[in-house]
Amino acid sequence: MNTEILAHLAPDEPIELTQQLIRIPSFLWHESGVGYWIADWMRARGFEVDLQEVPLHNRKDHPTGFTHQAIGTLKGDGSGPSLMLCGHTDTSDWQGRPFREAEWKHDPFGGEIDNGYLYGLGAINMKAGVAAILMAAETVRRSGRKLKGDLIVACVVAETGGGVGAVRLVESGLRPDYCIVTEAGNLDVGIISVGYVQGKVRVIGEFKHRVPYINPIEKITKVIHAFGPSYQPIPQESWLRYTPHPLLPGYPRIGVRNIEHFQNTTTLMFDLRIIPGMTEESVRQDMTALLDRIAAADPEFQYELIIPQSPQQPNMPARDATPVETPVVASLIRSHELISGQPANVGAGHRMGATADTCHFKGVGIQCVEYGPGFIPIWPMVDECIEVEQIVTATKVLALTAAEICT
Repeated sequence: MNTEILAHLAPDEPIELTQQLIRIPSFLWHESGVGYWIADWMRARGFEVDLQEVPLHNRKDHPTGFTHQAIGTLKGDGSGPSLMLCGHTDTSDWQGRPFREAEWKHDPFGGEIDNGYLYGLGAINMKAGVAAILMAAETVRRSGRKLKGDLIVACVVAETGGGVGAVRLVESGLRPDYCIVTEAGNLDVGIISVGYVQGKVRVIGEFKHRVPYINPIEKITKVIHAFGPSYQPIPQESWLRYTPHPLLPGYPRIGVRNIEHFQNTTTLMFDLRIIPGMTEESVRQDMTALLDRIAAADPEFQYELIIPQSPQQPNMPARDATPVETPVVASLIRSHELISGQPANVGAGHRMGATADTCHFKGVGIQCVEYGPGFIPIWPMVDECIEVEQIVTATKVLALTAAEICT
């Protein structure tokens, strides 16, 4: 593998680009600002740019009802395979602000560097990954090497909203041969990840004072008890049908995300992490059977099951593992071992239990792998931060892989 291409990358460039991206707020569903900025950055460097408008399915709480994502392409001559480098621009928010913002010691939008770590909202999830794909593609462009296949940089929106941007990209007809999604995986080579089914169980009771009544708050506890401990492995011979997957031990798992109560109705929001072989429909059937058993034992238990949790937010399916011998995986492993000097950790890796836009791309036949900078000790994070050196390593690895695949 020829590393001469890396002479066209200065180590501080992906770090500075990450800082610039952090300084542009891009909460979920509100990403047009960073999308326009990335589009301008790519145009200035000679990329063909498609600024896609992504409809948000009639979100009444959004000022425009759509947001924007930037897709840049370095065209090849068509004689070789194409590669897409993909990252998402949305960051997490809690009612429009960072998680427990009062506890942050660093400015969430400052991009400060302290003791080898870069701090800011989105540092891990995942503006460092976006900076890495942009600088990796720019490094290939600067090298002047003739591309045989297209090299595409996709900075998509709303991954944390069910991958709405990735779905829009798929619907646009884009079909590269290979894809690398730079979710924060501690530089592990992720050939598989879980999916999720998120939804609601709504229990209907009564609303009275001072006299006995059917209390939906009490009834919803039966659902919580039936689900089992939050995010613990669900026994195979329980209420959920599945075949264990050797690369995803301990899954599927379910957690209760939120409970809301209003008058005579209590609503529970759940998040079920699923594995290949499970589908949204199979989960709907299994959960309906579980709730029907509760209702059979308690005639006062009336429920409504809602999957997905909203029309705006699709679920993320679980896909089979990408074979290790797939060219993009094999090249990524070689590049990682060359740059890091360490053997690659291949499998679900550090992202065990997390989802990614790979599920939507795999669903249309694109061979995908996850590889990105960032170790996540716990999520969500106060003072979100990423090791600076990992950003540089990821950029170099992606540049070498892109050059090998596309040239």
